[in-house]
Amino acid sequence: MVLVLFYVEELKQYILKSLEMTARVLNEFPSLPKKNKMEAARSLLVSEGCITQADADELRRLIDYRNTIGHEIHRLVFDIGSYSELGTVNAENLQLAYKYDFSAARAAASLAERVSAGMSQKLCSVIGLNALRFDAAERVYLAEIRRLKNKINSGLRKHRTGLEKTQSVIDQIPVSVINSAQPRHPMNLKANGALTHRGMLSIFQLFEAGATSIAAAYIMRISARSAALWYKKWYGQLRK
Repeated sequence: MVLVLFYVEELKQYILKSLEMTARVLNEFPSLPKKNKMEAARSLLVSEGCITQADADELRRLIDYRNTIGHEIHRLVFDIGSYSELGTVNAENLQLAYKYDFSAARAAASLAERVSAGMSQKLCSVIGLNALRFDAAERVYLAEIRRLKNKINSGLRKHRTGLEKTQSVIDQIPVSVINSAQPRHPMNLKANGALTHRGMLSIFQLFEAGATSIAAAYIMRISARSAALWYKKWYGQLRK
């Protein structure tokens, strides 16, 4: 979010200062109004052929998103903890009105390149030193994002591999065992979710057929922790 704040604010200042400088240098170039400068700037850039209407709309979206980060950041992070139901819902379509945009920083950086390229061909460009001041922090943030992305992707690959192995184990359990064990029978579970005696016999049949604790947990719709405990009990009986 820090990257989004910087990229969008820097882009805004670049656009406004460059347009103001162009108006001072070129007498015939229209000046920006005192109010709603950014709206006027977007329209002016489109009319001058510096950016497309799609880029103008993207600029407005990113500015709105930047404002949400700056003034209502809680609307974007509500679903991290235990209060995910507290999101603001749009009354028209019943969808969340505010969502964290994982691609906003990348989109802002890409838009800044297109806007700069378009404006530099026809208008004056005012370049500040803020990018240099932010350079070290930016490199740290981007490196941390890459590190986290690699860590998450590695975890996803391991999770996917685990799912494939579990599915393979489930596929190898004979249909006759499933029919005999009836792992989804309602009498397998107590009201509190614990296994009944019938449920114990059912999960033991699955273990005897080669099911892992994770596979048994999935088949019987119980927690992995509970299935692991039952596996220990079953394995302990085998060794007696």
